[in-house]
Amino acid sequence: MLEENSLEECPIQPVVDIISGKWTSYVLWEIYNKNNHYGGITRSLPGISTRTLSTRLKMLEKNGIINRTVYDTNPPTVAYDLTKKRKRSCTDSNVYEKVV
Repeated sequence: MLEENSLEECPIQPVVDIISGKWTSYVLWEIYNKNNHYGGITRSLPGISTRTLSTRLKMLEKNGIINRTVYDTNPPTVAYDLTKKRKRSCTDSNVYEKVV
């Protein structure tokens, strides 16, 4: 049986809180697979609203999981990419999956 205090001290809880929102894992998967433009993500995830996608992208950027790059084009182009730390995490998890 888990004590209530042990749940509060769980080191992965902040990560779970961030990625547990509806659509968040799908958005991350699209960015990980190089589908990193807003329109491309929208087309790949039928059913996601523009408001939800915008909210998820802002939240992921705020929490340091993705980078947002604005290119000086007309109209402006925006691309999203995983931060270097998150790319390494994804690669490490892929190695783990191959072993298991």
